[in-house]
Amino acid sequence: MPVIRLALNSSLYPGLNFNLVKLRVGCIKKMGVALFCLVLLLCSVVIVSFSTGLVDAQTGSIITIASDGSVKGTDLIQREGDTYTFTGNIFGTIKVEKDGITIDGDGYAIKGNGNGINLKKDSTATIPFAYGDIVVKNVYFCDNSYIFASSTGNSFTNNVFEGGGIDIREGGDNKGNVIKYNVFIDGKPAIFVDYSMENVATENDFINCMVFLAMYGRLNVDGNYWSNYRILYPDAKEIDCTGIWDTPYTYEKTGAFDCSFVDYNPSVNPIKGAGAPEINSESTPAPTTSPVGDAPKSFLTAIIATVVVSMVIVSTSLLVYFKKRK
Repeated sequence: MPVIRLALNSSLYPGLNFNLVKLRVGCIKKMGVALFCLVLLLCSVVIVSFSTGLVDAQTGSIITIASDGSVKGTDLIQREGDTYTFTGNIFGTIKVEKDGITIDGDGYAIKGNGNGINLKKDSTATIPFAYGDIVVKNVYFCDNSYIFASSTGNSFTNNVFEGGGIDIREGGDNKGNVIKYNVFIDGKPAIFVDYSMENVATENDFINCMVFLAMYGRLNVDGNYWSNYRILYPDAKEIDCTGIWDTPYTYEKTGAFDCSFVDYNPSVNPIKGAGAPEINSESTPAPTTSPVGDAPKSFLTAIIATVVVSMVIVSTSLLVYFKKRK
């Protein structure tokens, strides 16, 4: 049976080629939109993954000194009996679950993004239980890191706080914490005391800092160095080469719930030996988990890789499409 072929002459049907072109262009447009959406999806996956990693890096890890004495979450704390010594800069929060220990930073830093060393068992409780008789010394607290305590008999000595400080409150009958030989820089506040009695802050350096002493907090402040002293008392004089000013330093309350206090023996000069004896970190310490400093570089690499892969997919798809059309 003969096959009848029908040849369509474009000159006889001038609108045919135009319709075919429109059909082809429409298909290309649809394919382009689909591929564009695919590219956006890939980019979104990369960005979300990066953002999650960045948040984890900025938050840092939670390191625990457990009740059995073990250290979890880092290999940069060496234990010898009840003494825990840093062997490198720490990025994260140290959660203490054991009484009567000593944490020795050995001049290394902790970068906790507003956290630091937490002695509280449950910070969400109305009166949270905390571990006491703890010594924290020779630690460089940077990035607004704090010591959080609500217990009795702790000693915080020879530490450096940049932007952070010591927070003692909400401990019921907690008392008798000693804050000595520390350097506080830009602390707002450097020390916060509430619902805590018989605490002592002596022979510390306060550089551009404020102290918040609440109505239910007691802090015996004496013999400290205050960077704004000469501004407040320009006529003050040293008492017979003793290193003590002849005019007490009066801290005026800053709010309705703050209390004033007086340092009767303010130091003329910064306290000799205050702060960590040797700062091992020349600047902000490198994290011990995912480095925040490497994040922008990783992000750029991921974006470039995504764009390249997407371009290859688009190019390959268009090439295959046009080959089929031929």
